[in-house]
Amino acid sequence: MKNAIILLLLVLPFSALSSDFFFNRLEKLHSKDQKKCLEVSKRYIKYFPENPAAYYFSSIIYNARADKSRSTGGKYRNLKRAISNAIQFEKKDDGTIASSVNWEDYKATLSERAYAIADKLEAENEERYSSDLLGKVNEMDQNQTIQLEDLALVETKNENETVKLSPIATKVDANSDTKFFGMPTGNELVTSASLNGEQDVLKLINAERVRLGMGELEWDEDLAKAARYHAYDLATQDYFDHASFDRKGNKLYQVGGTFDRIRKFYKKSFVNSENIAAGNKSAEATYKQWYNSKGHYDNMFNPSSKKVGLGVFYDENSTYGYYWVFCSAL
Repeated sequence: MKNAIILLLLVLPFSALSSDFFFNRLEKLHSKDQKKCLEVSKRYIKYFPENPAAYYFSSIIYNARADKSRSTGGKYRNLKRAISNAIQFEKKDDGTIASSVNWEDYKATLSERAYAIADKLEAENEERYSSDLLGKVNEMDQNQTIQLEDLALVETKNENETVKLSPIATKVDANSDTKFFGMPTGNELVTSASLNGEQDVLKLINAERVRLGMGELEWDEDLAKAARYHAYDLATQDYFDHASFDRKGNKLYQVGGTFDRIRKFYKKSFVNSENIAAGNKSAEATYKQWYNSKGHYDNMFNPSSKKVGLGVFYDENSTYGYYWVFCSAL
């Protein structure tokens, strides 16, 4: 009888079935029999590829299998499948399911587990598999709300700004005589355009966190080094993205992902977010830009975050001049 019901569902047009139907059915199956839930999820993906629920349950089941796997290889294979399904879920979901299942927390756990396994693979001289897994994490990073690729890149002008930047300390010519290329090693030291400006943004963030009943973010210099490096890279290579790029002529070539780059500088705890902004001269304008963007707001006021680093860099020959970066960690 159950098989007959499944076959009947498979011939119905996707539009005739709501996302709630798929989610509710898979949720019941998941609570009773994860193996069966995965089988049905695979069928749904085959016949209803736009259905986000099937990718969600496939991801969490593979993640659970990775947790139970005894071998590093088994953990790697299941984590890769979990991340692949997570990527597809984000492409299909309109936010309805994600908002009801603590999706960002799940992704953070998934990423943290993947980084741990990647380190083990590298220690076992399996660099190819380590790089493969980190590549999947970076691909998943591209879909995260923390990236907000549609951020409006405009300078906020306010004649009554109360927080001012210190005089610009660093200027370099864009795409010429730059000191660093490719992925960083973690030893690079970039001079901030304004140490006071970085602290001004932190003061604004912490004042609001206190008002909201949250703990203040604690400054971490290693996170700040990571933030300054990316601000420098955005300016000197003249691009605006969370991933890292090198410019060769008129073309950009990706050299690494967001969290892989930050981890070169900071390894004390799990890095959970990054904000970027461009075109703002003042700390207050940058804070307001992030404050008025939901994804960036959520990053600044994530109650789980404990550590923070900020960086600002200025290049008069770059597209936007000023580049700001915020990095936080648990």
